[in-house]
Amino acid sequence: MSIQTADEVELEAPGPTTRAAELARLSPARAALELAWPGIIEQSVSALATAVVFSLVGHLGATATAGAGAAGNFLFLMFPVWRSLAIGTIAIVSRRMGEGRPAEAADATRQSLVLGAIAGLVFGVGFVFFSADLLRLLGASEEVVAIGAPFLTVVGGANGAATVWLIGTSAMRAAGDTRTPMFLTTAGALISVALALVFIDVLGLGPMGSAYASAIGWILGMLAMLAILWRGVAGLSIAGGPWRLTRETIGSIFSISLPSGLESATFSFGILALSGLVFRLGTEAVAAHQIVGQIETFSFFPCIGFSAAASALVGQALGMRDPERARRAGWAAAGMSLVWATTAGIAFVVFPGFLLGLFTNATGVVAAGIGALALIGLGQPAQAAIFTLGGALRGAGDTRYPLVVSLVNWFLIRLPLAYVLAFPLGFGLTGLWAGVAADYFVRAGLLAYRFNSGAWQRVRV
Repeated sequence: MSIQTADEVELEAPGPTTRAAELARLSPARAALELAWPGIIEQSVSALATAVVFSLVGHLGATATAGAGAAGNFLFLMFPVWRSLAIGTIAIVSRRMGEGRPAEAADATRQSLVLGAIAGLVFGVGFVFFSADLLRLLGASEEVVAIGAPFLTVVGGANGAATVWLIGTSAMRAAGDTRTPMFLTTAGALISVALALVFIDVLGLGPMGSAYASAIGWILGMLAMLAILWRGVAGLSIAGGPWRLTRETIGSIFSISLPSGLESATFSFGILALSGLVFRLGTEAVAAHQIVGQIETFSFFPCIGFSAAASALVGQALGMRDPERARRAGWAAAGMSLVWATTAGIAFVVFPGFLLGLFTNATGVVAAGIGALALIGLGQPAQAAIFTLGGALRGAGDTRYPLVVSLVNWFLIRLPLAYVLAFPLGFGLTGLWAGVAADYFVRAGLLAYRFNSGAWQRVRV
């Protein structure tokens, strides 16, 4: 990644691909909605399916909830890998499709898929052999480890399939097709929920039923995604080209992905550090923390749809050399996501006890989470800006600034505030989530400042 100078002369490129040209004929707001609504449905279905499965586990008791939730936290270690590769893929594919170079977009997609598969295999081996040690490192009790270790072995071992699936669907979105990922996710969600019901309620496998259902869903989703990308979507096809890794393409991907990977790694380790603080509050607080996080996905998962739309449209517009359209598309997506997140946040504030009760019948868990859920509801408008404006910046290839923001916020704001409010000041889980909410507002302000500055328009991909 480099910064253009004013006297650089760019070579003429072919016109945008058919799908990119179709989107360019729409207003930025209409184009953002065109790409976002399938993503909203996709993320909402995913959140609902995850919530149903989590609820099945939650009704097995606080220990089962804590064990499955703690194991799930370690999957955030893969988050930097798939997210960074996905962001690099989105930035390059959207830019190349806007420039009218689909062959180069396909080459970047193939190599990202290979890199994701390699990383998934390496991490999967680590999860299989060190699951119990990882959970103990987090501070989990032995009864939580007894449930969480086999859970992490299964879902961790299968995480490579999830990584490849997510990278492939990100390439589809960057090309301008958000409907195919929606259908794939919906099918995968239905399969996972059905399998979880059978494994947990019919076969009596306990929380492990959820792990098996997730693993099978990821593998089937990956296979379907590869078959569709092979046939081609929105002018992008992975068929016919080489699969070997090349220094030039990997360099382009990594120039964008590495800062994003470091940002995601900061997030992952921050989540684990936060979980370590929660374990000091007791099993009921751990279970409540997991449920509050699960409920929050109903707010930010749809924002991911607007974020994906902003990434694709900004990248394509810059590929067409139209930075003003890129700017308008980013703000349009941010405005629409703000409406959604604010509505969800109001529900969190007004009905925290009811929402928590949908996931557990343990009164102690509900009581522990009410304050936290109500408080984090206030931070949802800021959360919307973080997702959407962050997506717009990354679609432009500007991944270094979000990295700096993430480092500052996690280690100077979120974790210190969460610790002080939860322990010395004695506000417990509510105080911990208050630190998270404060982080949201500071981060949103910094990202809005960057996007408004227009510096991202000068980043070359």
